[in-house]
Parts: sequence; C-alpha cells; structure tokens
Amino acid sequence: GAKTTSETRAGGAFVCFVGAKQRGSASSRGGATGGRCRRRSELVALEELGCEMKRDFGAAGFLAAARDANVHECEDSGMVAVFVGELENLEEMARDCDLPSDANPAFVVTQLRSTYGTHFLDELKGSWAFAMVHPQREAVFAAVDRDGTHTIYRGRGCEGGVIIMYAPQGSSFNPRQCAALDVFELTKVPAGSFISGNKHISPHRYVLMKSDQDLAATYNTFDDVQYGGGDGTQTAHGGLNDFSKLKASLETPSAD
Repeated sequence: GAKTTSETRAGGAFVCFVGAKQRGSASSRGGATGGRCRRRSELVALEELGCEMKRDFGAAGFLAAARDANVHECEDSGMVAVFVGELENLEEMARDCDLPSDANPAFVVTQLRSTYGTHFLDELKGSWAFAMVHPQREAVFAAVDRDGTHTIYRGRGCEGGVIIMYAPQGSSFNPRQCAALDVFELTKVPAGSFISGNKHISPHRYVLMKSDQDLAATYNTFDDVQYGGGDGTQTAHGGLNDFSKLKASLETPSAD
C-alpha cells in the first residue's frame, strides 16, 4: 500500500501528468497517454511519495498530492491546482481577485492566472511552488518562487506525456533514476520560472537575470538536494528505488 510515514508526506509532495494531444478517436484512460510513462508517474505519486489521487482525468492525465497539500478545483473548467509552501502576501493577492483574506492559496493562484495570465508571478512573495492541470486542454501550468526554495521537476515521457513533480527534500525518490529506466527524464524548473502547455515545456523566466553567469547557474539541471539516504545508498525501506521492482512494475500490462 501507499506509504504514510511523515517523511514521505512532508512538504506536500505532488505529481501531475498530462497526455500529449490525441489524434483520431483515442479513448478512455489507455491509448497514447497510457503505458509506461503514466504507470511510472502514478507509482511515483502513490507509492513513493505517499500522495493521494486528487483527480483522475482519464486520457487527459491526473493530479495526485499529499494530504497536507493545498488543492483547489475550479467548478467551471475542471482545472485543478496544487500549491506547496507559504505565500507571505496571501491577503493582498486574495484581495486582488475578490477572495477572502484566508483563501486557499491554490484557489488564489488559480484566480490570478485566469485574470492576469503570467503577469502576477513576480508579485508573489514567499517560498512556494504550484502546478495546475487543465484537463480540457490536456495542459499544465507550473511555477516556482524566485529563490527556487521548493524544487519542482518537469519531464516529457517516452510516449509523449508531460510530468510535473515536487518531491520534498529527504524523500525516497531520486529524480535521476527515471532517465535510467528510459521512461522520462526529469529536469529542474529553474528558480523564478514557469512552464506552460503540453508540447513545449521549456522554462520561461518571469524574473529578470542580472548576468549571463546568473542565468547559467540558475539553469543547472539538478541542485544539491539530497534524496533517499543522502549518500547515494538506498533508503532503509527501499521502495520503488529498487530497479528490479521498478522494471517489473513497468512491464506489467495495463488492465483492459
């Protein structure tokens, strides 16, 4: 079953997966967006990071998040947002979109996105990261604060899907291992950046850089956050970092 330890749930982990635009009459959850990439994404979310499935959009993707993460779903569009960290100017941002001062920050950033596009990002203060899944567009929008306090990762699956993931420091999941399994390669979303869409997920800066050196440093693929045991060894509970278990799980055919 899913892990429920404080370590795996700490920090409000989340995983979003969206499928590439379908052609023809692809249907239900299988099709072009099913297969190894989706199964691996779900395994990371539910088994390694202890997340709960918040919304399963079928062929369009899913959003899973830890129990303590702030999640909001828009009734009109079905879009779901997940927010981790602290928004220091929550009251001010909520007031800008006519929401209560103590509104769910996931709700606030959703409303700001709908109202201002991406122009609100540089006004958010604090240490935060968030992601939104728009099932009708099969697209994702995600951003991280200017200091990159919470490291979120982006990746494109071998079958075309896109994954956005936040694994708190100290979790059992090592993002480097996905590339070794030829499922998807995860790279860090740079501090002060956002990504948007389902085809071109290159980061876009919303904070101006001071120099080329700053830019190069910010765009390093991985940071020094330690995962698992912190020394390159497996954690005591092993989990899905055991390659034999990983390969076996990915080779299991999906249920019809």
